[in-house]
Amino acid sequence: MNSRPRTAMGKQIPFKKVAIIAGSGSLPIELAIGAIDAGIEPFLVGIRDVASDKIEAFPHVYLGYGQVGKMFEMLREREISHVAFAGGIKARPNFASFRLDLKTVKLLPKIMSLIASGDNTLLKGVIEIFESEDITMVGAHEIAPQLLCEAGAIVGKKPSKKLLENIQLGFTACKMLGTLDVGQATIVEAGRVVALEGVEGTDGMIMRIIELRKSGRMPQEGKQGVLVKTMKPGQDMRADLPTIGPKTIENVKRAGLLGIALEAGRTLILSKDETLAKAKAEGIFIYGLVGSDE
Repeated sequence: MNSRPRTAMGKQIPFKKVAIIAGSGSLPIELAIGAIDAGIEPFLVGIRDVASDKIEAFPHVYLGYGQVGKMFEMLREREISHVAFAGGIKARPNFASFRLDLKTVKLLPKIMSLIASGDNTLLKGVIEIFESEDITMVGAHEIAPQLLCEAGAIVGKKPSKKLLENIQLGFTACKMLGTLDVGQATIVEAGRVVALEGVEGTDGMIMRIIELRKSGRMPQEGKQGVLVKTMKPGQDMRADLPTIGPKTIENVKRAGLLGIALEAGRTLILSKDETLAKAKAEGIFIYGLVGSDE
């Protein structure tokens, strides 16, 4: 295993083992590979019926939502003190339908309160639960910083002045949306915000644009349309960073948009080589926007 030192976000990685709490999608696998490249031993904790079976290429276990105590016990047995969240969750769990271990039962009032809250509050609360067990939460950007979006033109030329105006409008709208702890993405076209991300997620929002074009509510040929994704103001970078991947490129193309603008250094590009190659092939630009929460 490669044991050379590795830095991420300007910090030395101080641990040799990490547990990756694996939801759906490719991010858990990409983090596991990134961990190995950084000289870190990954242990994947797949959420049963959610995580991909590709986690089985690494040391792993599948656990249900009601096995919080079992998870903490396994981490202690393996002397793992650092954990990362990775991947999606299709729906918030209904704990009334699960068999719960004793630790989960004890935590249930707090868990139920968090589930009823917004995403930011939920994630902060989950981090607090782990920290109460002397487990440090780390972010995907700390393990695999190469997945972060760079600043400037990534695929295609620098957007035109008109596109940059749309991008800036989308950036502002995303940040305003984020203050409500609702979503992380918007779509801007012809100088106006035409879609805001809600609980349906980015793909669902893009599908609305496709349907609006089919129904004639929006022109078939988009006018300087762009998808914009940013981190929410005050969001903890250790959980739920905005992401795009190959499917995003496909949907953006179907929606008649010209490109994607991402907040540089705060957004992940998954399956990066494939995503960038697909964007280039489809004529979709990707641009990293430098901004702030101020």
